[in-house]
Amino acid sequence: MAAGNDDGRETAPAAARRSGDLRKRILSSLILAPAACLLIGIGGIAFDVGILAIAGVMAWEWGALISAPSDRHRTRVVLIAALLVSFSVAVVVHVPAGVACAAVTVPISVLIARQLRVVGPIWVGVAIVGTVFPALALVWMRSHIDFGLLTVLYVIASVAFTDVGAYAAGRTLGGPKLLPKVSPSKTWAGLGGGMLGSILVAGVFTLIHEDARGAALVPLAIAIAVIAQAGDLLESAVKRHFKVKDSGSLIPGHGGILDRVDGQMTVLPVVALAMWLSGRSVLQW
Repeated sequence: MAAGNDDGRETAPAAARRSGDLRKRILSSLILAPAACLLIGIGGIAFDVGILAIAGVMAWEWGALISAPSDRHRTRVVLIAALLVSFSVAVVVHVPAGVACAAVTVPISVLIARQLRVVGPIWVGVAIVGTVFPALALVWMRSHIDFGLLTVLYVIASVAFTDVGAYAAGRTLGGPKLLPKVSPSKTWAGLGGGMLGSILVAGVFTLIHEDARGAALVPLAIAIAVIAQAGDLLESAVKRHFKVKDSGSLIPGHGGILDRVDGQMTVLPVVALAMWLSGRSVLQW
């Protein structure tokens, strides 16, 4: 909680820290957003390798987050091995086979972690689910020539604007906390702002994509915002459990990769599953 005066106003040092964090967030976003758009636009093997690299960093951060210092090396080896095996199957065979392989590696990795005497081996399975499944979902969506590019851009933009809307509304309006025991900074106003941010993206894509219909995208946008915020809260709960503020320090103003993609981790698998079941892009619903 930020320091403040008796009348509730922030002290100068607290306000300065907030301003500095905001500048770091903006600068990081200005660097990361164009790089992400370029990678998505290129697609193909470059995209797959890029996603694998990002997932590798996520696995590395999970290893530090869920294990004791003496266990980190062994935990990271198990996580990265599961990631590489699943990705290899996805590339050589097809992505659904990679997903099935990832599902099999979860219990196997937990058993291996237990044999290696890693403290809390069940968290190894949680880390694999939170890393491999979102990564493969993204690769599968982008691999579709007909709708992959715009679909991936839509989903990632929806989650990004959910974060922006939630941050802006939460800081501006404040109000009742969403789940204070899990994340003291999350508010109901922030959730509403996140929904508005996601709906804004839906409106833009309704205008630029001939198959997109607002009647389908607006409720989908709300669902994406809720699922993204749930992912944010889940990661906050994990960090609180392990008494860690950030998953890493790679991205100034954001912490680690896990801190930046927590909403994507829950949204991507859900959207990919919905597309697989319906046989169409969410932009064609």
